[in-house]
Amino acid sequence: MRLHLAAVGLLVLVGWTACLAPAASVAPVADTPWATLQGEHRSLRSMLGQKATVFITMDPDCPITQLYTQAFQGIADDFAAKGVAVVGFYPGPFLQRSAAEDFSRAAGLGFPQVMDSACVLSLALQARVTPECFIVGPEGEVVYRGALDDRPVRQGRKKLLATKQYLAEALDRYLADGKEQPEVVAVGCIVECGE
Repeated sequence: MRLHLAAVGLLVLVGWTACLAPAASVAPVADTPWATLQGEHRSLRSMLGQKATVFITMDPDCPITQLYTQAFQGIADDFAAKGVAVVGFYPGPFLQRSAAEDFSRAAGLGFPQVMDSACVLSLALQARVTPECFIVGPEGEVVYRGALDDRPVRQGRKKLLATKQYLAEALDRYLADGKEQPEVVAVGCIVECGE
């Protein structure tokens, strides 16, 4: 009986501790300086949109990231007039700037992109895979995290065409009501950042 009560107590403690984990937010790193792939030196705050910002984890070697290059630029183009900015970032110490620059240039990506070699953004956003999309509100709080659409079914398997546009729909809903949107777990390549 005592062992059972101790186990229940431990589970309650673990659950309570998990509730104390800080919420994902870029607010603590908003004034961090970055050198964009486009050669500009900017603070993260200067890259944020008026109403929202979409952060996207990217990896030039990840097949799922490669699948989405036109969609990433499409989101940037479609939502710019609505006060939404897009920022791409390449997470982890193993991604090379030259590879990211070649990838961005070949894909025709026009939105700001930064190397996150020290995992500053990755840890702030609690990024898990590439590509993973985060909608961030004006105060830096994450209001959506997850997939761009439903094309990737699982690692190594995808649909020919998307039937659900998770990111665009979450952006439309957030811009309309200002409420946090439910997560849709993203499928992709593992982000190699840890604490």
